[in-house]
Amino acid sequence: MGWLMVGAIRVYQYSLSPVFYAFGVRCRHEPTCSAYGIEAIRAQGGWRGFWLTFGRLGRCRPGGSHGFDPAPIIRTQVPWWAVWRFRSRPILDASEKLPPAGRADDKDEDQ
Repeated sequence: MGWLMVGAIRVYQYSLSPVFYAFGVRCRHEPTCSAYGIEAIRAQGGWRGFWLTFGRLGRCRPGGSHGFDPAPIIRTQVPWWAVWRFRSRPILDASEKLPPAGRADDKDEDQ
């Protein structure tokens, strides 16, 4: 079933995707949603890959998320019917983990 889904995404990539690109419609994420779908289906299987791709398409909208969002490679141990738990929380970017910059008067005293 997974190979059929990957084939459908490949048909989209070679037929409709260039048309959308010509009209200025581009994916907000890296990798693109179609590449994400292929990675998710290959790593997680058809059922999980479909739901992960569906969720990604839902995030790729005006006001949605953007940036680097790779497909999960490690399969979480959740029941097949708990589709909302297939995707673990995204890892924060290193810049988001840093504390806020200090004020100028918080510098070392010995300078």
